[in-house]
Amino acid sequence: MHLYFVTRGKKNEIDEFAKWMETRNLSMPVYKADGTSENMLIECQLRPVQLWEFVFPKENLDVVLNTLRLPSENPSEFRDGKSTFKMFDSKLFALRKMLGAEKIPEPNKDAGVMFMPFDRIKNINIMGIGIREDGDISEATHERI
Repeated sequence: MHLYFVTRGKKNEIDEFAKWMETRNLSMPVYKADGTSENMLIECQLRPVQLWEFVFPKENLDVVLNTLRLPSENPSEFRDGKSTFKMFDSKLFALRKMLGAEKIPEPNKDAGVMFMPFDRIKNINIMGIGIREDGDISEATHERI
């Protein structure tokens, strides 16, 4: 079974919760070659599927999008020749709406990138959800970085 859930809270407490979840062992019947079964403890897995909010100065939008290669083309796991991506895109629309975000614009490719060793993201699938602009910088309105 795969259970998807979202957490929110202080990072150190989330980290402790994750460590606890990663070390759970649960009983499961395991079938042997002779057809008999035996209950064994199986190590559960906690695999991160994370939603992040990266807060940065508006003037660096193109650089950030170029670095993370956003918006990217349709994720390969949704290219099945059917309407799967269209269905998935409607879910993204709902998530964007909940976050108060808009579609990610195409960046100026000539703007450059942030320095990041290539190997930091080569094995990570980064899929953009949306982007939201906050107010002008003032003590009362800006979501402080």
